[in-house]
Amino acid sequence: MTAYTSVMKASQYEDDMIPSLAIHAFRHAFEQASASSTVVYVKGLQLVQRLQNGQEVQIKDVSADFVQVDDLPKILKRKKKTEEFV
Repeated sequence: MTAYTSVMKASQYEDDMIPSLAIHAFRHAFEQASASSTVVYVKGLQLVQRLQNGQEVQIKDVSADFVQVDDLPKILKRKKKTEEFV
């Protein structure tokens, strides 16, 4: 049995739009969630709880939980494997 699939090809413009569309979709989902229930998120190194009425309550300072980017290990590159001919 053979399965045929069509491959979607996108233009460079459409590929470039994916991050901004993802941000827009996340913002819309966040607004819908915060309108219907209590939401907890990080804002300005503070853990914030937003109630349904829009009031924000600061829960905790999380600035000590963040790591400087300089302290992270460097990305290691893989060595190219060389094929040996027998």
